[in-house]
Amino acid sequence: MKRIRIALLIAVLGFSGLLVYQNLEYLLTPASLRVDFWVTSPFYSNGIINAQLILGAFLAGLLISYFFGLSLRFKNNKIIKSLNTTLNSQMETISALKNELSKFQGPTPQQDPPQSEVPVENT
Repeated sequence: MKRIRIALLIAVLGFSGLLVYQNLEYLLTPASLRVDFWVTSPFYSNGIINAQLILGAFLAGLLISYFFGLSLRFKNNKIIKSLNTTLNSQMETISALKNELSKFQGPTPQQDPPQSEVPVENT
């Protein structure tokens, strides 16, 4: 399984490298961006290449998805802590009730040890 994973990783990296190599001209082409804030004069950016724009958009998406998942992770940790405290309190109650029950039942009778079965021969 480890060899298959390594081979798959090498294939994905090779395909990604081929994709970048074949589109190198497009990725190195500079892009002209203009941001208009309506309050000040527009902001122009002439030195950004397409590869930087694509990488920046990818990283921004990663950060946004991380922060959306972070709040969910905090909520889940809070729920897990409350469920664990409930579980611990119920286990304490169960053990206390078992101790109480064993006081009222008295000693339990000893069980006979299991005997091995002897096969019966048909004659």
